[in-house]
Amino acid sequence: MSIRWIRNVIVDNEESTLEIQLGYKTIGDRCYIRIGNEIEEYFAPTSLGRYDIVEEGVALLQSRLINSTVTTPEGQVYDWQ
Repeated sequence: MSIRWIRNVIVDNEESTLEIQLGYKTIGDRCYIRIGNEIEEYFAPTSLGRYDIVEEGVALLQSRLINSTVTTPEGQVYDWQ
């Protein structure tokens, strides 16, 4: 059973979602990030803790979006915390 972390955001003035999947059968296997409808980018987490895996996924998302403007649907700058 997987756990998903999903946030609705605006990326460069386009509605999108940010997604992190934590595991497939166990929390540390088959983890990935996805932005909008892009293909999943799998990663091997360095920890098996839920919080740590989400933190790693968020860092990967941030690095992929470093040159983009990310806001909430209400237009506020997205808080990555």
